[in-house]
Amino acid sequence: MRFTAIISTLVPAFASAALTYNITQALAPGEFGKYHCLTTAKWNAMIPACVRQCQIQANKGDGCAYDDFACHSVNYQVFSDIIELCVFPPSLGGHGTCTLAELGAARPLVQDMGNFFNATLYAAYAGCPIKLSPLKTLGIVAKEQAKVTY
Repeated sequence: MRFTAIISTLVPAFASAALTYNITQALAPGEFGKYHCLTTAKWNAMIPACVRQCQIQANKGDGCAYDDFACHSVNYQVFSDIIELCVFPPSLGGHGTCTLAELGAARPLVQDMGNFFNATLYAAYAGCPIKLSPLKTLGIVAKEQAKVTY
């Protein structure tokens, strides 16, 4: 498989060209409960082990509050620059240790979580005792074009 083909199948999980989401998928039964009060610790229990330290690094480095997945999701340009270098193995231009199988396992999880927060922003954080960064998030959203599907 060519390098560009591998990258084109993996990168969309971590980054996209615009704020993109499917509202029907985001509001499907079980989605709210899955992401209600999402923290890094809870998320790291869901993702492959090779991604966990990179997730922590990206959460600390993208300018969003550490456990603010709404912000991390809309701040994809900064976030993905950090996490991709960390998780991708040298053969894909990174310095990580994740295998293609691990990246493949992470992809649907990342897409689902990103879709949920891109669609709902802070709905799943209502009443949660988590530090958030809504001004940063809304500032990013205000500058983005949204692509909504149903």
